[in-house]
Amino acid sequence: MGIKNLVKLKEVTEENADFLYEMLKERDSTINVTHKELPSFNKHLEFIKSNPYDAWYIIEIESKQVGHIWLDNVDRIGWFTKKEFKGFGFVILAFEELKRLHKRKKYLGKVNTNNFESQNLLTKLKFVLKNTYPDYLLYEYVVDDAD
Repeated sequence: MGIKNLVKLKEVTEENADFLYEMLKERDSTINVTHKELPSFNKHLEFIKSNPYDAWYIIEIESKQVGHIWLDNVDRIGWFTKKEFKGFGFVILAFEELKRLHKRKKYLGKVNTNNFESQNLLTKLKFVLKNTYPDYLLYEYVVDDAD
């Protein structure tokens, strides 16, 4: 069984609040576009309950939670993996599964100009730089017939 078969996406629920909050604590606010400061746990829980995304999943490998990936109503994706699971390609496989579950004509990635790791990942995923803004870059992945 290859690694591709090990990656599972599980819908985010309130039960994932602790795991998601721990990941928020790991984020580097200097290279993030969505969180500049850590919210209180209660604010975080309110955010989860608000169903902020069209799709939001925990990325699991053999039932181990390694990260999360989301898709919003303007076709923008976002993700985060725990530090010990970075570099293994789990986000690449999670994005492939996200595309299968939520077909769109395009997907967008909004990345801090200093977040070179995410810029490289979007390039690996075949996203193309669409626009440059003072504090972020906008990448686009256009779906073709091969997808």
